Amino acid sequence: MVNSNDRLVLVVEDEEAIREVITDVLEERGFGVVCTRNGAEAIQFLQKARPEVVVLDLLMPVMHGWAFMEEYVERIDGAPIPIVIVSVNPALPRSFEQFGVKRILAKPFDLDDLADAVEQAAQTAAA
Repeated sequence: MVNSNDRLVLVVEDEEAIREVITDVLEERGFGVVCTRNGAEAIQFLQKARPEVVVLDLLMPVMHGWAFMEEYVERIDGAPIPIVIVSVNPALPRSFEQFGVKRILAKPFDLDDLADAVEQAAQTAAA
């Protein structure tokens, strides 16, 4: 359960087991976590709240990660929300920086590396 005092992270991942593991790790680090299964659900969530960080898978049904980033950048006011990408295909063009991508982790990823990447991204959001 997320309360208003939590540092909020939005996890956008279609695989339930991965969502659960990411949620457990981030909650242990003191983050509040909201999960969505695809980019379309994530866009709906961003209309209601602004998380500190987005953890984003790229390959998902309905709306993949690239389409999500393109749409959310058009909709947000202010600076982009820091994004940590987790993907089986982490090779990205340099243009990813325009979307606020702070770190890219290849699946399978080390859980401590993920938690550290989210912590660092949250610090850049607070700065």
